[in-house]
Amino acid sequence: MPSEMSVAAGNREIVLTREIDAPRELVFSLWTEPEHLLKWWGPHDCSAPSVSVDLQEGGAWRNCILAPDGKEYWSHGRYIEIEPPRRLVFTFAWENEAGEPEHEMLATVELEDKNGRTLLTFRKRELPDDKELKLQAGGWAEALDKVAAYAAAAAKGRNA
Repeated sequence: MPSEMSVAAGNREIVLTREIDAPRELVFSLWTEPEHLLKWWGPHDCSAPSVSVDLQEGGAWRNCILAPDGKEYWSHGRYIEIEPPRRLVFTFAWENEAGEPEHEMLATVELEDKNGRTLLTFRKRELPDDKELKLQAGGWAEALDKVAAYAAAAAKGRNA
């Protein structure tokens, strides 16, 4: 499956694309339904033990990534735009140890139908610094690998 990644350090933006062997309606549901988010949220070797979704514009989401060393990384945000099955825009902020939000970023997921397959474009803007840009570019690239594998398996009727 073709994949591209670009990182623009000047404006601290990540742009990742994946061609996924699944219909875009299914891929959209992977981003919006907790039972799916639990299966792929986070980089390789990480799991998502907690996911909450209030899927409406202005609604909140909150997820936890559990690292292999047992450390939890919580993040949350609000849905800005929801256009099933084409587009999802949401804010994203890591939480510090006190559960308070850190720097808020903006994420966009765009899904284009490609004759039953889906071209997914993920953008994340307003990253706070170059270190976070590099970390998140790698983490989201791995998460999108998981999205692609899970979506393809689900489209084939397997339980991913």
